[in-house]
Amino acid sequence: MQITITADDVRALAQSGDEDPVLALIDGQPAVLPAAELADHDHVICTQVALIQALGMEVTDAEAEIFAGHLTADLPQ
Repeated sequence: MQITITADDVRALAQSGDEDPVLALIDGQPAVLPAAELADHDHVICTQVALIQALGMEVTDAEAEIFAGHLTADLPQ
């Protein structure tokens, strides 16, 4: 099953007000949640810190689309 990270996932991570938010695979689906809520078997795709370092505080729609494509390509198959 191919998992696809969407621009909406990237925007949700960028805009999250959670403490130390991450985009992770939870039961095979991408979700944004605080890092403290991760289970041992969950896979972190990207942190908000890494996203801000890569794209800055303001993420445009085009940047979100491109970044989502890179994250999807980097996922283990």
